[in-house]
Amino acid sequence: MIQRSIFFLVLSSLQLVNADITWPLYTQQCRDDAGSPYTDDAETYPNGGKYHDNSAAIPVLQPDGSCAKPMQDACTKRPNPKTAYLEGPIDCGDNGWYCRIMPDENWPSVNLISDVNFGHCNTTDGFEDAGYDRDGHCHGSDNDSTYYWWVRDHFFRQYNGRLRCCCGWYEGSEPLYGRRIANRCDYRRLVTSQADADTCRDANEDHNLGFDDIGCDASFEDQIGKPIPENDDFCWEVNKFGFSEGDGDDDGTEPVEDDDEEPEEEGDDDEEPEEEEDDEEEF
Repeated sequence: MIQRSIFFLVLSSLQLVNADITWPLYTQQCRDDAGSPYTDDAETYPNGGKYHDNSAAIPVLQPDGSCAKPMQDACTKRPNPKTAYLEGPIDCGDNGWYCRIMPDENWPSVNLISDVNFGHCNTTDGFEDAGYDRDGHCHGSDNDSTYYWWVRDHFFRQYNGRLRCCCGWYEGSEPLYGRRIANRCDYRRLVTSQADADTCRDANEDHNLGFDDIGCDASFEDQIGKPIPENDDFCWEVNKFGFSEGDGDDDGTEPVEDDDEEPEEEGDDDEEPEEEEDDEEEF
């Protein structure tokens, strides 16, 4: 009797490993969002498949193999870390999020460079010009649930590179509106219902809520040439983000080495784009 109970306990645990939740709760996909229609996913990706299953995307895990803190809850509920990092639900305490896609010399950028839109607040150019936009593509929202829809849209737009996201749009440990991360950033609004989704053209536009023409706070100029002061407890990363023909079969479960990189150089040089930072704090 005891052996049978242990057997069923182990079996239940194994089943929970591959369990999933209903997420997202409803569609926030708008007419101009890139990629396949979300409402066709069951047919397009049968047997519970995901749009990113065969992509090369790799979630950056912590040195001990665990998920980044804002993703830990999702990692216990989703089939694997890759699904958790690319879909969520993220745990940002309803403070929203902001993400930056930066060029990666080991991953073709495809369409990223055609829509770079921000500069980091640790370069002279980033501080002196609120419109300086050579460091990558920045996008965020003050609502946690929009994360899934922005990632899906930009994945299929092939804004390919290294994805780094952190919690906090207006508020949080180090929010984007603290004006010491990036000089500008686009915004994705919450699509409030199915009815809203049916009439929505583009949740990334026509809301006047972007972090535009604001720039870096001059009082933080002492961080020029130094790493951006982000709190890694509220951030996560994905390497090889974005759709590419001939993607691999990585399931997103392998830890990524925690390498240390050099800090960013001061961005006085207008000729060369900034080099990508490392997996953790070098921005």
